[in-house]
Amino acid sequence: MHHEYVKSIVLKLCRQPRTFEYISNNLSGLEPTETIKFLESLEAENVIQHIDDFWVIKKIPISTTLSLYQEEAKHYLQQYMGYFDFLKTPHPLDFEWRNTTKSLNNLITKAIQLTGPNDNILFLGMPTLFATAIERDIPNMVTLIERNEPIVAGLKRLVIEKKRFKILQEDIFTIEPNKIGIQSLVVMDPPWYTPHFKQFMWLAAKSIKIGGTVAISIPPINTRPSIMEERIEWFSYCLKLGLCIETLQPNQLQYSMPFFEFNAFRAAGVTDILPFWRKGDFVIFKKLIDTNEERPALLLNQENWTEINIEGVRLRVKKDPKSVDTTENLKIESIVHGDILPTISSRDERRREANIWTSGNRIFWTNDTYKFLSIYDAAQAGKESLFEASELETVNGFLQMITNLEKKEFNDFIDWLYYEMERETTH
Repeated sequence: MHHEYVKSIVLKLCRQPRTFEYISNNLSGLEPTETIKFLESLEAENVIQHIDDFWVIKKIPISTTLSLYQEEAKHYLQQYMGYFDFLKTPHPLDFEWRNTTKSLNNLITKAIQLTGPNDNILFLGMPTLFATAIERDIPNMVTLIERNEPIVAGLKRLVIEKKRFKILQEDIFTIEPNKIGIQSLVVMDPPWYTPHFKQFMWLAAKSIKIGGTVAISIPPINTRPSIMEERIEWFSYCLKLGLCIETLQPNQLQYSMPFFEFNAFRAAGVTDILPFWRKGDFVIFKKLIDTNEERPALLLNQENWTEINIEGVRLRVKKDPKSVDTTENLKIESIVHGDILPTISSRDERRREANIWTSGNRIFWTNDTYKFLSIYDAAQAGKESLFEASELETVNGFLQMITNLEKKEFNDFIDWLYYEMERETTH
């Protein structure tokens, strides 16, 4: 063993906290018993330190909880979670699960295989896949339809001087197909519910030429009790659109667990689980004929939620006229014990009661959402005198409590992701 060579590798690895398994796996065959002796010798020399099962160099004060703004941590996470930095923390009301980098690379490879270099490709609401296509510099003309303004702003910085890549900032549920142009391949990953599936699939069928391909992720067969009937209904609907299944590959697409699901599982007592447990079935359809199937009625829940973002913690407040109560002072009440809804299932009836919902899956009820938002806006504008002190204290205290809790929990989430992903690389 060449002491200085091994030391240089360890110091490079330990610029950020590393587990013993990770270090041992990256020392080119050094016997684990020798590895632990070597680490302990460096610790005795005051070069590295051992904190909470992590080894880290001592001259850089660093917490084992990784911040999103530490460059190395961000780069490490992006090896597993594509474009981790330009996307906001997912909110449970968006039904958003993001593909891992492994899945994104597999999807781009598949897209290249399914098309020729002159074929047009359309992504329906998959910004990280679009970013991957830019990064891989695939030869096709690629269009993304995405309505989220902050995401579009981030992506536009990537497409400068790349004329083959186009972003349509539009709503998938309302955009007219003639705005899109004729495509050879459509790739999409809609929320796993019937209204979303039909809206996405109708637009895809109208956008591709005969002989073209639609690739989609759908929920596996154990996702929920009704999924068997739902999948049969979905495939029957595709036949009406002139689409025929070519292949179905189970459990092909991998998703990163979002923060709200992490919190829901903790509240339910589920802690021994991997970040990438969720998989999607990958289905490829071919368009055989054109049909005159009308666009399905927009049956999606169009509730009016307003967002508040405080230091990265996202709260949605429902503007519901039924919640206006002018007879009493503003009050905010818990709906579930511990406030975190211990499920992400849309079938849970407790969801219906919530008119305040956080990105950490906390749900609350207030008797006047309009007053709640007005008090928040007044505080931001320095006009607190417009409201009673007790109501100001109710809103400000509530928001401070939520922000403090969820910032800490999000760091715990990142810490857990880091550890689990590192464990995965050693297996």
